[in-house]
Amino acid sequence: MHQLIRGISPILVYQPKFLCHQTVPISSHLSESTIPSMSPVESAPVAVLNCIDDYVELLYDDIPEKIKGSALILQLARNPDNLIELARNEALLSALSRVLREEWKRIIIQYKIGSLCMDVIDYELKRYDQWKERVEGKKQVLTPDKNELPKSRIPEPKRRPKSGTWAVADVNLQKTRQLVSSYHEDLCNASDEYLSKNDEEQMKRKLKTLSKRQEQLLRVAFYMLLNIADNIKVEEKMHKKDIVGLLIGAMERHSNIDLLILIVSFLQKLSIFVENKNSMASKAIIEKLAPLLDSPNADLVNVTLKLLFNLTFDTKLRNKMIKLNLLPKFIQFTSDDKHINLAMKILYHLSMDDRVKLMFTQSDCVKLLTDMLLLNVNSECGMEAEGGGGAGTTDVLLAVCVNLAWCERAAQQMAAEGRLRELLARAFRHRNAMLMKLVRNLSHHTHTKPLFVEFVGDIAGAVTSEEAPEEFVIECLGTLSNILSLSNNIDIYAVVERYNLIPCIMKILDPENERDPELVLEGVVAAGALAAEERAASALAAARGGHALVELLRLRQADDEHVLQTAFAFRQMLSHLAAADYLVNQTEAPAYLIDLMQDKNVEIRKMCDACLDIISQMENDWAERIKVERFRCHNGQWLSIVETLGEGAGAGSGAPDAADDLPPYLSADYLTTHRLTTADSQNSLDDDSDSLSGEGDFNRMNSRNTSDAHTDEMYATLDSLSDKPLDSSALTNSDLKLLA
Repeated sequence: MHQLIRGISPILVYQPKFLCHQTVPISSHLSESTIPSMSPVESAPVAVLNCIDDYVELLYDDIPEKIKGSALILQLARNPDNLIELARNEALLSALSRVLREEWKRIIIQYKIGSLCMDVIDYELKRYDQWKERVEGKKQVLTPDKNELPKSRIPEPKRRPKSGTWAVADVNLQKTRQLVSSYHEDLCNASDEYLSKNDEEQMKRKLKTLSKRQEQLLRVAFYMLLNIADNIKVEEKMHKKDIVGLLIGAMERHSNIDLLILIVSFLQKLSIFVENKNSMASKAIIEKLAPLLDSPNADLVNVTLKLLFNLTFDTKLRNKMIKLNLLPKFIQFTSDDKHINLAMKILYHLSMDDRVKLMFTQSDCVKLLTDMLLLNVNSECGMEAEGGGGAGTTDVLLAVCVNLAWCERAAQQMAAEGRLRELLARAFRHRNAMLMKLVRNLSHHTHTKPLFVEFVGDIAGAVTSEEAPEEFVIECLGTLSNILSLSNNIDIYAVVERYNLIPCIMKILDPENERDPELVLEGVVAAGALAAEERAASALAAARGGHALVELLRLRQADDEHVLQTAFAFRQMLSHLAAADYLVNQTEAPAYLIDLMQDKNVEIRKMCDACLDIISQMENDWAERIKVERFRCHNGQWLSIVETLGEGAGAGSGAPDAADDLPPYLSADYLTTHRLTTADSQNSLDDDSDSLSGEGDFNRMNSRNTSDAHTDEMYATLDSLSDKPLDSSALTNSDLKLLA
């Protein structure tokens, strides 16, 4: 018996069963070093088949007992005569599978097998680079360090022969080892001198043979690392040891599809963390993945698209994909059922860039996507609406089209050839808000607006309908606001009268109804669109639309978009005499517009200035107040500094000369209580004419003050004027200088 064990011990080393047919150099080495006391050659107890139940009991104890029991069972399994009996023992198989399922990660992490695997991978990649450089006749750039793993620690796999004796298998294995060793010696000792063509071909064949064996090792090692990477702490340690660099370094093995699928899958798992994503970007990951999209293997293409989708969340990497001309490939994958979902998601991310939107129009892609949407929106959208399912392929396709519709050229291609009619028909049939959003984006462009004239009645009817969902009404109201334009040859007042739009909009604008803020915003936009026509503006004023707009402005003054659209609606109403008279004399709109002159938003300030220009030209009491407030607005910093200097001068020099009507410097209080006079005008304003304290609670002035950008320049200007008191006769409306 002892002689038999000695005879087979060189062949039957420990091989983990879960590695199937792959090479296991690391595990075989560790099995011999981890449990040396269990070797039958040494003083450890010899396993007995009759004691198998005791060995199974050890598998339910702690790790040391589990290792001891597993080693004893391994001794029994080495004897072929025991295999049938062991296979019939269900308790044994159940215990072994449980230990393997529950403890394998713990054991591997405890003995730092993952770190050792990464060292082996790094060593093998450097050794492959060394072989490749020598075969190609180039200088050696990467040489494994002497302290790294030697070749002896990476033994070849040992398999049970299909027929014959173990002695024959041992002889064959020794021959294989000698052959591989000779290949390695030849590659490592190859000189840099000129090689004949036959020698060069022979060296390439040897490199190919060794690379195939090396790929088997890499695949097993990467699989093991992928399995233990479920632990975030372990993955962080892998990142510190540059696991991304090792994976990308092994990606050039294009001949091994299984290895490539494993590597790309591993990179996809790592890419969800920004540190790993940045590491991939620094190592030109997009350039490495681009050739894989041309692979005939559908699984490799699919996992590559998954990784690219994760990387498209980074703007720079999206731009890199565009530079490498990957957009046509993504568009091509939309016709493949296996890849259409991932391709659509990638296209959605790419379509967020305005420059890329235009690239979609350089082919028939936009027409193709629109036709696909028309074919699929009926079935899938309806099913998802009824079943409450998640976002499907059609939803992503619709989102891509919504983004592309912002490009005018793409919008023209979508709406051409009767597609606009089909889109509207499906949108109204299914009451689909997203599809109506697409139609709304199409109506935004000048060249597509005339196509909507024949559909104005349908859209206006949907707005006033009480049966449509609120999301659908929002999109319809936005579309109607886009197409109700005098330049579009539409009789706005006729549409307003026929479909009773004014009462509908007033319900939306009524603050007491507490409607959705987005719907209220669209109501304000619609009010501005209707006010472009004089009769419609008068109807809106008669319905007290100005009061509703002012009340909403007071409630939503923190929303810049709402404030801007309200100011635009005021501007539209001020364009007509009757509506302007109502807005100026019967509402607080002028006071709010004055308050908004110092808003931080540039567009809001421009719109308020346009409104105040119109009001100041009307015959009312607001004209003089607007002049003073504009002076204070433009010279507020200068006035505050002058007032401070004036107080200091008064304290140091005593009372001013009684003959002088004016203080040495004009202060803000003086401008508040006195009118800036000219030679032809001596009328003065009332003392409280420019005070806004009685106009309501206005806090927007204080919350939207601009920063002091030119304080230093004004101090320099004031220093030059400190010895020259200002005279009121010199400050005329035509000669005022804006010092701020």
